[in-house]
Amino acid sequence: MKYFLPSRYYLCYVSGPHYDDLDKNYRISPWNLCYHAQCGPVGIHTDMETAAMFPAFYYPISKTEDQVVTGFTRLYQMEILPAYYQQSHFNLTLHMKKWFSYLGNTSYCQDVVFKNALTGEPLARGLNHNVRVDFKLRRPVKIPEKWFRDISKDQLTRSKPPQGFKQPPRPDKSYLFTTEVTSSCVDSNQHQNMAIHLKNCWDAGSAAACSNQLLQFNTDLAYYNMKQVSFLYQGEVVIGDALQVACWEHPNKSNTLCFTMTKGSEVIGQCQMEFYSDSPSMLNVNYVKAKL
Repeated sequence: MKYFLPSRYYLCYVSGPHYDDLDKNYRISPWNLCYHAQCGPVGIHTDMETAAMFPAFYYPISKTEDQVVTGFTRLYQMEILPAYYQQSHFNLTLHMKKWFSYLGNTSYCQDVVFKNALTGEPLARGLNHNVRVDFKLRRPVKIPEKWFRDISKDQLTRSKPPQGFKQPPRPDKSYLFTTEVTSSCVDSNQHQNMAIHLKNCWDAGSAAACSNQLLQFNTDLAYYNMKQVSFLYQGEVVIGDALQVACWEHPNKSNTLCFTMTKGSEVIGQCQMEFYSDSPSMLNVNYVKAKL
């Protein structure tokens, strides 16, 4: 693993597959790709303010003179390109670039691009929309003026933050998956990591498919090629919380699964996953349907 820092606000990162990256289909799983997207130069800076710029669901805490500030990931999006599925992942070396692409009053975006480090071929791209938060009061705080002075204007490629997606109504007979937050799921701030939120939905979709609760999916999601995923984070999750994930197929978007994560009556997050229609497992389902 190696970091290259053109500036404090622009990160390049090169790494081979991490331990446990590969799933049962011998590919880097979507949530592990999310882990890679979170990677940053934590621990190599002399100030905590910079270390808090490249975070997870709740960023490492940064102390200022009058408050303790952290970051909350509001929206995570990732598009996985066809080239991602056209090569072996056993020794795939990822080259990631991550930069600030939007600055608002209290929120900011970081874009990320993954390439094959040996060939330069683009594999995936995505973004985080993050909100700076007073850790004690749980309220948004202003972006530091220093960020506006130091971040190059030509790297701010977004004029506004993404708006996310519209979740269709959850049907009465949606598949329900339950899980509990354990110590291995949380980050240094004791909140469940954003990649684990994605994994919870992935597990719910796989369980629904394997129990014949879906029309377009009939096996573990590891055997389908994900095209894109969006996750809207709406609440906090800590150790011991019992979570329920509802899964159903989007009524208007082919090959798309919808998820709503709840803790009791509180909605914690919403997610949508779209898969390529030419995935081998997707084609097998369509073939069986045609035979019937």
